[in-house]
Amino acid sequence: MATVSTRRDFFRLLTGGAPSRAALTGVPLGGGDLGLHLLNRISYGARPEDLDRLNQIGLGAYLEEQLAPDTLDDPEGEAVVRRYPILSFDRRTLHSLRFDGRVYDSIIEGMVWRAVHSRRQLYERMVEFWTDHFNIPASDLQHDVALMHHTVIRKHAMGKFRDLVLGTAKSPAMLYYLDQTYSSKEHPNENYARELLELHTLGVDGGYSEADVKEAARALTGWTVNDATESGFYFNPEMHDSDAKSVLGHSLPAGRGIEDGLHVIALVVNHPATARFLAHKLCVRFVSDTPPASLVESTAQVWMDNDGEIVPVLRHLFRSAEFMGAGGQKLRRPLDFFIGALRATGTHIRETWRLHDMLNDLAQAPYGWAPPDGYPDTAKAWLSSSGLLARWNVAMMLTHGAYSDREMGGLSNRLDQWVGQAETVGALVDAVALRVFGTTLLPEGERAVFIDYASDGAGESAPATPRVLAERLGMLFGLMLASPLYQWR
Repeated sequence: MATVSTRRDFFRLLTGGAPSRAALTGVPLGGGDLGLHLLNRISYGARPEDLDRLNQIGLGAYLEEQLAPDTLDDPEGEAVVRRYPILSFDRRTLHSLRFDGRVYDSIIEGMVWRAVHSRRQLYERMVEFWTDHFNIPASDLQHDVALMHHTVIRKHAMGKFRDLVLGTAKSPAMLYYLDQTYSSKEHPNENYARELLELHTLGVDGGYSEADVKEAARALTGWTVNDATESGFYFNPEMHDSDAKSVLGHSLPAGRGIEDGLHVIALVVNHPATARFLAHKLCVRFVSDTPPASLVESTAQVWMDNDGEIVPVLRHLFRSAEFMGAGGQKLRRPLDFFIGALRATGTHIRETWRLHDMLNDLAQAPYGWAPPDGYPDTAKAWLSSSGLLARWNVAMMLTHGAYSDREMGGLSNRLDQWVGQAETVGALVDAVALRVFGTTLLPEGERAVFIDYASDGAGESAPATPRVLAERLGMLFGLMLASPLYQWR
């Protein structure tokens, strides 16, 4: 084996000289350990203490804990809300704040730190899933996006799908974003009706027609914003088209008001195409970019059998044989990687501009995707040389930079607290791997590469001296986080 003495040497050896080779990595860590696999998918990163808890109570019991987030004490997650009180403000209080970026910064930072610290990891991942599904960029609508996130997305993330659809349909953020607030009987606006059918429920191949979009838009006229109401939502009967309509083969009689829009939402929420569309989307998020048709079909059936209740669907998905056999098949999206790196290292970011800069460098700042379809969810969208380089640079900033670089202001960590009294380089590498991956690495695999780097070619029995800790520990953490082993899970 060639000696690995620099970061460039490491990446050349680990990736074969081509960053895109990471796409070929699909071997699960931990020898296919099912508990580790489950943790890697339902959380932002499997920490040793999480794996200890799972092994103590069993895989099934651990999953049930995560499926019932309200039963889990979450002091660290609650501490984040106290740090960012804007996250729980009502609409009037939010709109009393100046448009100076405080709300925007709070919802981004709050999302990241709750995902890092909360015990309710699956819940936080589902909040992110629905935030993507009902995507609205926050740059111009930060106050109402914060409200929708608090009162709709987080409230119903593991409840009933119909409540998510109805809540977002009435949200001022959605009403403004898709121009629904201006839709009247004289000039029906089709933007929201189209996305309701195409992105939120039936899917682009869900069997609706252009005529269905137009008729749904007519049914939703009058759904608008009025700042005098507590929520901001108001149905204006004077703007509503009360003539008869037909949507998806169903007649909507003349003479009705808000009932027309409610009828359309009920039709699309309960449609079999919606069950298939959401089942496929959940399988792509949690299983693989091309999930088995058998799993999509069975998940859609559970969706329909349970009337869109989200928890039974997740329980079925995570207990399925297809899920259990999908280790190493999902690439971490940049935000997922960033949150996982913070969980593994415990790095503090005192200057928040650094957090925003790193998220922007990674090209996945929360609430930063402009189109209504949400950030991409497959590896193809994120596997590029520039994207991987950004991950490597951020990994080094959060580890070596925060630990060893005195010029890296605003970042700090105590990586040495995670490695205990490791006396040899082999023990040091194992301790770091346990923190980063949740498991140690196989001796005949990448472990040898990390040992060669940390020992400067001297082998695993070389002493883990104070000099090794000072010069190599931060970089060792960073290299593991930047490696294909961590990028794929």
